[in-house]
Amino acid sequence: MRALTLVALLSSLSAMAGEKLLGAIVSSAGADTSNASTATPFQVAPKSKITIWCNASASVLTDSNTAVTVGTGNPGLPLTANEKFPTSVGSLVRVMGTGTAADNGAVVRIVGAGAVTCYVYSRTGDE
Repeated sequence: MRALTLVALLSSLSAMAGEKLLGAIVSSAGADTSNASTATPFQVAPKSKITIWCNASASVLTDSNTAVTVGTGNPGLPLTANEKFPTSVGSLVRVMGTGTAADNGAVVRIVGAGAVTCYVYSRTGDE
């Protein structure tokens, strides 16, 4: 009986892993865009694990109130098109009072030499 209970417990823990789409950051060529400034703002919970996937090359940065630039200043981490990038966000929290869904959340910023859309997913579990 105890072995069966342990197996059931371990099975339920592994079911917690997975990705959930939080939103998309849509950026025009050379424009610094964040989860708060994109057309449909969304919140990223502080200290959460995330996965980012972009449909074109982009530079990505988390936890920064400084604009991401292409190649100079604050360049971010370069990602290639269709790369899946698992990362996390810290505790930098915006309190903007804009009334958007991104208020009081962590910052994810992108910029690309061309137009780019990056999808941000939350992750749970220790895959």
